[in-house]
Amino acid sequence: MEAAAAAAERQDFAAYGQRLTSGEGGFFFFPIRHHSPACALHLAAALAEIRPRAIVLEMPADFAPLLPLLSHPDIRLPIAIVSVADGEHASDERLPVGYWPFSATSPEWAALRLAGEFGSTVILADRESGARLAATREEKKRQAEEDGEGEPRQDETAPALLTDEGQLAYSHYADGLVKRLGVRDFNEAWDRLFESRAAEQDWRGFFRDVGIHCALSRLATSAEEIAADDTLAREVCMRVAMAKAQALSGNGPIAVITGGFHTPVMIDPPAEEPEEAKVQAGPGIQTKSYLIRYTHDHLDRINGYGAGMPSPRWYERLQQRIAEGHDDPFTEAATDVVLDLTQRLRRDRPNFTPPLPSLAATVAQAQALADLRGLFGPGRAEILDAARSCLLKGEDPRTGSPLMDALLIELTGEGIGEVPRGAGAPPLAEAVRSRARALGFRIEDGTERNRLLDIHRKPRHLAASRFLHVMTLLGTGFGRCLRGPDWAGGVATDVLFEEWTYRWSPAVESRLVALSIDGDTVERAADAVLARRVQALGEEGQAKNAHAAIRLLMITAQAGLARSCGALIAAIGPAVATDPDFGRVAVCLSMLDNLQRGRKALGFAGMPGPDELRLIAYRRAIDLLPDLETARDEDVPRYVDALATLNEIAEAGAQAGEGEQPLDLDLLDEGVAALIDADLAPRAAGAVAAIGHMSGRLSAEALATRVIGPLQFSVGEPPARVEALAGLLAVQPALLKRTPALLERLDLVLAGFDEADFIEVLPALRLAFTALAPDETDALAAVIAQAKGTDLDLAPRFSGGLTEAEMLANARLNASFAELMQADGLGSWLEERAP
Repeated sequence: MEAAAAAAERQDFAAYGQRLTSGEGGFFFFPIRHHSPACALHLAAALAEIRPRAIVLEMPADFAPLLPLLSHPDIRLPIAIVSVADGEHASDERLPVGYWPFSATSPEWAALRLAGEFGSTVILADRESGARLAATREEKKRQAEEDGEGEPRQDETAPALLTDEGQLAYSHYADGLVKRLGVRDFNEAWDRLFESRAAEQDWRGFFRDVGIHCALSRLATSAEEIAADDTLAREVCMRVAMAKAQALSGNGPIAVITGGFHTPVMIDPPAEEPEEAKVQAGPGIQTKSYLIRYTHDHLDRINGYGAGMPSPRWYERLQQRIAEGHDDPFTEAATDVVLDLTQRLRRDRPNFTPPLPSLAATVAQAQALADLRGLFGPGRAEILDAARSCLLKGEDPRTGSPLMDALLIELTGEGIGEVPRGAGAPPLAEAVRSRARALGFRIEDGTERNRLLDIHRKPRHLAASRFLHVMTLLGTGFGRCLRGPDWAGGVATDVLFEEWTYRWSPAVESRLVALSIDGDTVERAADAVLARRVQALGEEGQAKNAHAAIRLLMITAQAGLARSCGALIAAIGPAVATDPDFGRVAVCLSMLDNLQRGRKALGFAGMPGPDELRLIAYRRAIDLLPDLETARDEDVPRYVDALATLNEIAEAGAQAGEGEQPLDLDLLDEGVAALIDADLAPRAAGAVAAIGHMSGRLSAEALATRVIGPLQFSVGEPPARVEALAGLLAVQPALLKRTPALLERLDLVLAGFDEADFIEVLPALRLAFTALAPDETDALAAVIAQAKGTDLDLAPRFSGGLTEAEMLANARLNASFAELMQADGLGSWLEERAP
């Protein structure tokens, strides 16, 4: 009985598969997988044979106005349609919210091209992109609430891929299929079952089998999972589009081209529409759509979300060889990959170039693997397996290999598409591309490149630097600075060079499309973005955003837009003047002091704003000094660091430079004097005592008593005994070397410790002395050695400077480390946080 039932079930599925392409009711159904060359080739053959009068295509209906642009002869794939959301208010920023990519292997692209050739009417059958995106966001929000996470994470609200087909690639049926075939993942299973048949001539048999596969996948998916998103509402729209096509006048069949997961309910619709579909059919986000350039790299990345095929360049090669009519297109395409890999290695990694016999063996083994697996020719998996076997010598393929990395790049491709001028791209995107080319940036492909800029001696390099900074301000992600002056942190401000890594990507282009409403030039768009960010800082609360506002001021200045910062400068003053946190104000003061010192390089020369902000921050920090007396234990180290910063800036700023006002050092002395006898935490007391001694308010003996006394008389737990000394070292580390009474008292106390007492306080002492820089440590050691009468040679063993080549190498090493941290999910550790 079971055997008979299984046979009957197989017959039912076979009959279903045959119905798809039988023309039943005037419809031909073509279940596809996005970016599948086998689907594209068989679909082209099918459309050429049946010559449909209409094509119902699964794409958002609001993309219809772009269909004429897609026929432009100068388009070079890959490209994408980007959907940009309008804000709730006219002044709101527009955001790219969804992509629909086209590759050379997209079945949808083949259908659109042939529709134009045959004169077929194209009806886009899916829900509008705004409705789909609203449903996606609602689903993510619901899922986050169920998981107890509140709002969705930022990466979950990034632009979505409208070609998502996770229901097909990650279903229970797909998991079972992977196990049954003994392959590594769904992509390899798909290749064995369908891409290996790309050169066949029987398009009916191909779509029959794809349709059965997709029907089984849907049957293995629960009704609850299908109803969880907007699948049912989308399928209602698709059936409405079918009825619209059927109502068209003329002769000939209708081709229905949808993702394979939807096909079963296209040919056999439910008796009545599900209630879930009616609920989900509400309004969506208001959007507008544009054509943008896309990259092979991003086509490959989307595979991780179940939205396409991996290694797009490989499938393009395979499709091209099949279209050219080669007898063995798979082996021809595999040979192309191996030869191109050899050229890449000779150019980029000559030490890894394999000998000719190994290359021939790789192709031969790929063919042998295909024969062993019952395939018509080697596919992606066979090429990778053969390369691991024949090209790797003494390397563990699990830990990565430069050769395998190069092969993966060759399979993926590095191409970038082209959207002709006038084909829907807004003026801003073209203006930025023109500016980038004029400044020497290579944006013809999606390859990441480095650029070294001599920003002080070459005007064109300075212009390139400002372009990169303005692209950062615009939030495009075009460039990342690896090395250069850090004006916010006051580090390397005298460095002559900036080193950047940059890359043109779909995200860059879609961001520019979204900003196109703000203007048709980089400067106008930047002014609009700056105005919105200043407004947002005010809405979020000025006191909390002074630090963020100053960082924004730095970025804007480095972008060459200092003259546009009036509103931002006006917002920073009140924010700093009302900030209640001493530590945060000191950080702001440090940043503003750096800005004032770099005013010429940053374009603020002759402008009074930055200097006035520095004075405001200085006075506010003095006003908050009494907070040291009431500071919580966890805030004391931060407040002591802030006091050190304040003291250093006050001493340096007491003498006014050209075009600036001096800082009144007496204000700091008076503020510290009021704290000398206050009830402070030990670390804060040590810091205050150090500054009091420098201003002449405490003698050396009194300073030694306050700082060394807790250590000498064992006041408190062992770590607490060193806290006062740690405070002194934090604000005036040179005092220990310059004040004999202090050093002698410390030496006397340490000499009087027995071994147990010394070991007890040693960890805290070591931690306190980490406040000394290496040269300060050497200088103190020399003083101690001289006092002890030793001839210990403490001369430096290394040169104090680095060559430019060493600095560049270190910068690249730092960038590589950052990439590894990102790959391990630890990228947040590298982010600078506002205090």
